[in-house]
Amino acid sequence: MFTPSPLPSSDERPVDGRTGRPRPWPVAAAVAAVVLLTLVVGLVATPSDATPSNATASTATASAPADTGTARTAPERTPEMGPESGPQLTIETWNRAIGTAAVMVGETKLGAPYVYSAGGPDAFDCSGFVRWTWMQMGVTLPHNSVAMWNAVEHIPVSELRPGDLVFDSMGGAPLHVSIYVGDGMMLHAPNGGGRVRFDPVGWWTGARVTAGRVAL
Repeated sequence: MFTPSPLPSSDERPVDGRTGRPRPWPVAAAVAAVVLLTLVVGLVATPSDATPSNATASTATASAPADTGTARTAPERTPEMGPESGPQLTIETWNRAIGTAAVMVGETKLGAPYVYSAGGPDAFDCSGFVRWTWMQMGVTLPHNSVAMWNAVEHIPVSELRPGDLVFDSMGGAPLHVSIYVGDGMMLHAPNGGGRVRFDPVGWWTGARVTAGRVAL
C-alpha cells in the first residue's frame, strides 16, 4: 500500500523568526538528498561480476601454465564479460532517481491551492504543478496538459513508475495531468477549489487514463 514520504518533524527544521513556525526544507537540498540516496541504493543493489571468489582465484593461480617465454596477449573484452570493476551507474538507475526526486519535490507542495493558470510556487493549476515540479529537476515542460502530452514519451499505463505523468481525458485531448508516485497513486492539483493532494490513478470516474514519461 502506498505510504507518502514522511515530512520532517518541526524540531528538525529552523524556525522563522517572524512567525515562530518551522521553515520548510529547501527544495534543492531535498532533491540532492533523494537523488544521492537513490543512486547509492541502485549501485549497492547492482552486483559486480568482475571480482572472483577466493576459491576461484586460488584455482586459477594453481592451474596457470608455466611461463615458456612465448609472448601472450590478453583476451579482448566483450560486453558479455561484465564491468571492469565495481557496480555500474546505468541510465535506468539515474532516470529512476530523478523521477523519485521529482515526487519528493512535488510533496513539498501538498495543500497548495488550485488557481486557474497558476504555475507556483504558492498556487497551481494541474499542468502548472507538474511543470513547476519538473523544473526543479532542470526540465522545462509546457504549461498546458495537451502540449505536455505532446512533449513526453507515451508509455503503457502498466509501465508507470514514480515521476511519470498521468493524463485524464474524456476520449479526446488530455484535460488533466498528474504525477505518478507509485502503488497506483498520483499527486496532483485538482480544480474546483481543490488543493495539491494524493489520489488513486482512477480518481476521475469515466475518464480515459494514459501515461507519459519525461525525457531526461
